[in-house]
Amino acid sequence: MSTSLDAAVSGMVEQQRNLELISNNLANVNTPGYKRLSVHFQDVLSDAVAGDNTGGGSGVRTSAATRSFGQGSLTPTGRDLDFAISGDGFFKVKLEDGTSGYSRDGTFFVGVDGRLTTSNGYVLDPAVTVPLVYSDLKVDGEGNVSVRRPLTDAEMAALKPGEPRDGKRETIGQFKLVRFPNPVGLTSVGQSIFVETEASQAPIEGTTGVEGMGSVYAGWLESSNVDIALEMSNLSLASRSYALSFTAFKTIEEMLRQAGQVTT
Repeated sequence: MSTSLDAAVSGMVEQQRNLELISNNLANVNTPGYKRLSVHFQDVLSDAVAGDNTGGGSGVRTSAATRSFGQGSLTPTGRDLDFAISGDGFFKVKLEDGTSGYSRDGTFFVGVDGRLTTSNGYVLDPAVTVPLVYSDLKVDGEGNVSVRRPLTDAEMAALKPGEPRDGKRETIGQFKLVRFPNPVGLTSVGQSIFVETEASQAPIEGTTGVEGMGSVYAGWLESSNVDIALEMSNLSLASRSYALSFTAFKTIEEMLRQAGQVTT
């Protein structure tokens, strides 16, 4: 196959991958904590012109697909067990194999043992255990989670006249966040979970709002950082690039066919 056909085919293949990536971003526009992916291209130097200073090539290839960990907007949900991170950091959860995963999706539920878990059953680490009956859940600036629980019979009996009887505030756990020197190096394993790699470097755990860590807010979720206008613009550009590569392929194919007829 000629170098020109190679170039045209590579253009179609890589733009198809680009279209798939853009479509995935748009599909996850409403996924809490989702971080958009973007693709980066580089030219492919042809072996035939490797020693030629004209810089000829034989197409394009994907050099990298990177994820943007920019902040998504915070959206109020009114649900006690929704938590949003504003700033740097990830929630740490325990995966099925005992290793740690990291997520920006703060949609939590109460497991059978009272501990907060993701929708897939991964337990928040360190654990936050929610009582069976509670109200008025709050998270302070250091990540301490507290609720108002009903008074026990002994506590009710010990109350003095005029003292409030609407329950007792109790700390049930503390959010610890984790950040990475190079979050772009994290690997996504699906379900809004990332795992560390050599490229991401070792995780750094800390208290919310301290030494660069973000803050956690109850009753809010972080939206995806997908910009619909940008993705639609990229979608249009990728579609046009694919169409141009296809046109180039058909044109070159016809030229080679005609040249073959002349030489036979």
